Amino acid sequence: MGYRLNDNGNRDVPCPMNSKVLQLPKNLHGRDFVVGDIHFKITDLHRGLHALDFDKAKDRLIAVGDLIDRGPGVLDGLKLLGEPWFFSVQGNHERMLIDAYEANPNARYSAHGAGWWMTIADESKAMIIGKLRSLPIAIEVQSDRGVVGVVHADVPAGMAWSTFLEQLENPAMEEIALWGRDRIVKHHREGVPGVWRVCTGHTWIPRPLRLGNVLALDVTGGADGSLAIYSIQEDKIFIDGVATSIDQADCLSEQLQELERRAGALKTTVNSNKLIETQVMAAELESVAKLVNSMWQDVREGVEEQQRLVNALHGLSLATGELRGAKLDELCARHENTQVEALLRRLLG
Repeated sequence: MGYRLNDNGNRDVPCPMNSKVLQLPKNLHGRDFVVGDIHFKITDLHRGLHALDFDKAKDRLIAVGDLIDRGPGVLDGLKLLGEPWFFSVQGNHERMLIDAYEANPNARYSAHGAGWWMTIADESKAMIIGKLRSLPIAIEVQSDRGVVGVVHADVPAGMAWSTFLEQLENPAMEEIALWGRDRIVKHHREGVPGVWRVCTGHTWIPRPLRLGNVLALDVTGGADGSLAIYSIQEDKIFIDGVATSIDQADCLSEQLQELERRAGALKTTVNSNKLIETQVMAAELESVAKLVNSMWQDVREGVEEQQRLVNALHGLSLATGELRGAKLDELCARHENTQVEALLRRLLG
């Protein structure tokens, strides 16, 4: 079951649609935010929203799934499912609870931080499962900058966003959407074609990460710490109201400074003939060096992509007639559903 949306972009009444995908129109009156895995950390969530002056009357919050388990705010967390300004995709924790309940409604399920389930009255469980089951696997948010996709875990490397949505009826594709980790584990940097941004959670990382146009937002894994909240309109990630850079050039500068600091500390330790400490610090230094190298690849690829766009625009400026139209269509297709496509259509279409 999906939802018809009123003029504010909030839920109005249920209406039939593809239950795997929820499409949210452009928010004409407020802002849109995407939050990483909440895991019932409701106090942390409201603190982060308050720092951003979140307005429930006109702003919207979209969650990447895993609303449930691990944290203390059970009842307040479940209440979010009924709020008109709150939307969420289904995460693997929701799916595990649904599967356990459908296998045996009377089972005392408590795996993976779900001990709260045993405190819920039996007569309320079917209603909660129904709400969790109705959550989509993916959400699309329209914005001035382009389409923002939200999915819990991953999109297969190299697959276009539209193809991913079309194949969500396939259990194997749904499995990747709920459980996939390849993009972060293997540090795939090419992003997802055909969409401006994709927001994910599921895989814990110490700080928000951008891989191409994919933003990884699970910075707590349900443990202590503040939640990462992405502002679509500003294209910034905030933690307790403080912006954290998703620009790879800025991140690269920070990591280069960290690399220099660790190298200096390692040199001091080596000179002190502390063998064990030296081995530990060398391993840490190697880890930072690998991260710096990966970030540099991202920056280099970004520069190369900008150069390709400049070259394509130069070729377009020299074309006339039908050839110009064909080149424009080709260029727009390459940047489908992004801010670049909108700009090209507005200026040249």
